Amino acid sequence: MKKVILSVIVIAAMFSLLQAVPFQTLGMLRTPDAYVLPHRAAEFMLAGYYRDVAKPVEYSGFVPYMMAGVGLFDRVELGMFVGDKIEDEPLMYFLNVKFKVLQETPRFPQLAIGMDNIFSPVTTHSVVDGGLVAGDDFFEHPDKAAYEYYSPYAVASKQAVVFGMPWMFNLGAGSNRFIGQVSRSRVFNGLFMSAEMSPVRNLALQFEYSGHDFNTGVKYSWKNWGFKVGASAVEDLAKDNGYEENLRVAFAVSYLFDKYAEAQRRPDLSRYATGSDLEDPYIVDLGTIPPEEGVIIPPTGSVIPGTGEVVVVPPTGTSTPGDVTVITPGTTLETPGLTGSGGTTNYSQLSPEVRDLLAELKQLRAEREKAQKSLDDLRSWIQELKAQRN
Repeated sequence: MKKVILSVIVIAAMFSLLQAVPFQTLGMLRTPDAYVLPHRAAEFMLAGYYRDVAKPVEYSGFVPYMMAGVGLFDRVELGMFVGDKIEDEPLMYFLNVKFKVLQETPRFPQLAIGMDNIFSPVTTHSVVDGGLVAGDDFFEHPDKAAYEYYSPYAVASKQAVVFGMPWMFNLGAGSNRFIGQVSRSRVFNGLFMSAEMSPVRNLALQFEYSGHDFNTGVKYSWKNWGFKVGASAVEDLAKDNGYEENLRVAFAVSYLFDKYAEAQRRPDLSRYATGSDLEDPYIVDLGTIPPEEGVIIPPTGSVIPGTGEVVVVPPTGTSTPGDVTVITPGTTLETPGLTGSGGTTNYSQLSPEVRDLLAELKQLRAEREKAQKSLDDLRSWIQELKAQRN
C-alpha cells in the first residue's frame, strides 16, 4: 500500500509541471453523482491546479491539492479535501459525505443526498451574507465561493446505452457552493447537471453545469489508475467584459484501492444494453458447452445466482450455435475508470466465479475428450472383433 501511495505522489509531481479545474468531488468535476464507493474501497487523488484569473480577483499561479474517499457498507461515502492554499490565505480543507438513498435499476435512477465542505474555513455565504470584505480571510481567494461551508445537495444518476455508447447522466440541486454569485446564475437556484460519455474503452468525456459555471473534462483509465484533465468556467472565454482572460485548468491522478471490495461503484451497464451492444470486445466467450443429456443451458438474459453474470445464448443457426457467453459485471460496456477494472477483459481481472467456471469448463472438456477417445477405442475394438468373426 505504501508503494502505491508513493507511486501516486511521484506521478502527480511529474505531471504537476504542466499547466494542467479543481476536481472538488470524486464524482464528476465540481458536481457530485449519486454513486458511492463500495464497502472497504478507497480512492486517492492528487491534482495540480493552474489559475490565471483577471476577474473578480486578479491572481495567477499553480497550487496542488489532494482528495481521498472511502466507502462504507455500500451506502456511504466519506471524502476529504486538503490544499489550494494561495499566498497568505489560510489552508483550505473540508470533509464531504454522501448517502445512497435508492439503488439504480434498469427503470429507476440512483438517488443520493450529501453534504459538501463540512468544516470548511470559508464560513460566509456570499450570496446570503453579502460576501466577504477586505481584510477577511479568503477575500483574495479567487475560488472562495466554491468552498462555502456546509453545502447540502440531492442528486439522481442514471446510466444508459445511447448509440452503442455508455452514458451517465446526473441531475441535482444544492445550496451554498452550488448557487452562483450573480443574479443571472441565481435564477437556477442551485440546480446542477452533468453527463459523461465513453466513445472508446477506458476514455470518458465529461460535461457539467455546476449551478453557476460550465466545466468540461477528459478522463483516461488504466486498471485502477485514473488520469483526468479538465477546465472550469469555460463560459468566461466567450465574454467581453474582462472575464475572457480567465483560465482555470488542472490535471489529476487518482488510484482506486478496491482489493477488499465486493461490489462496484456503479451497477453493471450490461442490464441496459441491447443485443447489438453485446458484441466483442465487450463480452467474454466461454466456448461451446456440449449438448449432453441432463445439461441445462440457462436462457438468454438470466442471471447466475450469487454472481450477477448475465447469460447470453446465440440462436441456433448462427456461426457459433450453442455457445454460451457470460456477460460479467465490470467487463460489459463498462464506463471507464469507475469500477477499478479499467474496462479490460483480461483473465486476471475476471470475477472469481467466472474464473472458476472457466476452470470447470476446461476440466469438463478434457474429461469429455478422454471419454470420447475411450469410446472410439471401444468402437474400433468391436469392429475388429466383427471382422475376425466374419
